[in-house]
Amino acid sequence: MMNRLGAWFTKHPKWTCFLGGSVASLAMAPTFYWPLLIVGMWAVLYSMAGLERPKRGAWCTFAFGMGFFIFGLYWIANALLIKIEDYWWVMGLSIFGLPLLLSICWFIAGWVCVKLTKPHTLARSFLFMALLGLAEYGRAYNLTGFPWNLFGYSWGFSLPMMQFASIGGAYGLTALTIFWAALPFLLWQARGYKKVQAVFAIVGGLSLISCFAYGYARLSSHPTEYRDDVGVAVIQPNITQDEKWEPEKALEHFLRHVDLMKQANVEFDAMTPAPKTVAYVWPETSIDESLFLGVPDAPRSLLNAMTGHAYTPTVISGFWREQGRNAKNRPNYYNSVAGIVISDNKLKLDTMYDKHHLVPFGEFLPMEQLLDLTPVAGFAGFQWGPGPRVQQSSVVPPYGVMICFEAIFPWYAKGEGDEWIVNTSNDGWYGDTPGPYQHLTMTRFRAAEQGKPIARAATTGISALIDPYGRVVGKKPYQEQGFIVSKLPKPTDDPTI
Repeated sequence: MMNRLGAWFTKHPKWTCFLGGSVASLAMAPTFYWPLLIVGMWAVLYSMAGLERPKRGAWCTFAFGMGFFIFGLYWIANALLIKIEDYWWVMGLSIFGLPLLLSICWFIAGWVCVKLTKPHTLARSFLFMALLGLAEYGRAYNLTGFPWNLFGYSWGFSLPMMQFASIGGAYGLTALTIFWAALPFLLWQARGYKKVQAVFAIVGGLSLISCFAYGYARLSSHPTEYRDDVGVAVIQPNITQDEKWEPEKALEHFLRHVDLMKQANVEFDAMTPAPKTVAYVWPETSIDESLFLGVPDAPRSLLNAMTGHAYTPTVISGFWREQGRNAKNRPNYYNSVAGIVISDNKLKLDTMYDKHHLVPFGEFLPMEQLLDLTPVAGFAGFQWGPGPRVQQSSVVPPYGVMICFEAIFPWYAKGEGDEWIVNTSNDGWYGDTPGPYQHLTMTRFRAAEQGKPIARAATTGISALIDPYGRVVGKKPYQEQGFIVSKLPKPTDDPTI
C-alpha cells in the first residue's frame, strides 16, 4: 500500500505539491497544526528534487502555492455572500483568482531553483528554501501586496517563539520556519552522510531551542506594565454585516456604541487610581460623517457620554467621510480614523488619519477608469490617504493607526514617536471563519515587532488589547457584544526592529 502511494506521489508531482500546500495551510490560525507544515515542505522538496526542466519546477511550486492559498484564504469569498445576488459571478475569481496571483512569486522561485541547480542535490533544497523566503517577501509587493499567512505566523500559538519577531521581524521568523519545516527532509536527503546529518540536526535543534529560550526569558523578565494615567476602552458593538449598512438602522447602531461606552464608564469611575485620560476605541467605519453632522441625537448622545467624569475622554473611531469630488464627478470617500474630543462643551475633531493602503476590488477598483463596476463595499470606492502618520492627540499619548488589513504590513506599524497603536477593523464580512483569527494573529506580531501595545477594535470581533510582547491582555470573542476596559500598557524600554 505504501509503495503504491509513494509511486503515485512520484508520478504526479504537481498533485503532490497541491496536496502538500493544502495540508500546510492548517498550520495557520486558528488550528495551528504546525507539524503539517513539515508534511507540506516535504511534499514540495521531494517533488522538486529530481526535476530537470525549470518549467516543471515552476508548476510544482505554483501547485504548492495554489493548495496553500485556496485552503488558507477560502474564507475571503464569504464577503460575497452578503450580496450574493450581485456578486455570484465573481465567487470563482475570489476562491481561485487570488491564490493564482499570490502563487506567481512561488512559480518564479520554482523555475529559478531548478534552472540553477542539479537534481537530487542539497544545493537545490537550500536554494529552494532561500527563494521561497524571498517569494514570501515578494508577496508584500506583488500587485498591491497581500502578505497574509506568512510561514512565520504559524507560531502564533507560542508566545516565546513570537518574541523572535522583536529581533528579525515576521520575515526573519518566516525564513527560520521554512528551514525548520524542511529539516526532516534535509536529514532524509543526507542519508548516508552522518556528519552532514549531525550538522543539520545540531544547527536546526540549537536554532529552535535558542529562539524559544530567548522568547521565554524575554517574557519572564518583562511582565505587562500599565500606565496609571491613561485608560483605554475597546468597543465591540457586534453589528452583523448584513445590517451594518442599512440606513434606517444607522442611528441605532451609533447609539449601541454610545451605550457600551456608558457601561465602560462605570468601570473607569471605579478604578483606583483613576486614570487622568481615557481613549474609547471604536471599530472601522463606526461613525458616518453624514449621520454625525445631520442627526442631532448622534453627537448629543456622544457628548453626554463623554462628560461628567473625572478623566478627560477622547473617542478614536473609524470614520466614514466625504471630501470633494473625483474626475467622474462622484464624491470622494475616505476610510478614516478620527480622534474626537470635547472643547468648550462641544465635540471637536482632534486628529484624522485616512487609510492609504486600500483593498483591491473591496475598497477600490484597479483600472476603475476602464471598468464600470462597483467595489464589493457597494459604492464608488475610497480614495487613498497620504500614508502612515503618527497622530498627535491633545488627550492621550501619540499613537499610530492601522485600518483593517494595513495591519498585515510590518512597516506600517513602525511609527516614529508613537507610544501605542490603534487598529480598527470590520471582519464581519468574513463570518466566523479562519479570517478574523488570522487577522488577530498578525496584529499580535505587529505589537511584538514594534514593542508597542495595540488596541484592536473590530465590529463583530475579534477585538483585543495587546501588550508590547504580543500578549492578549483583554479580548472579546467573535460575535459577542461588549467592551474591554483596561489601563493602557506601556511600550517596551528596549528598542525592537
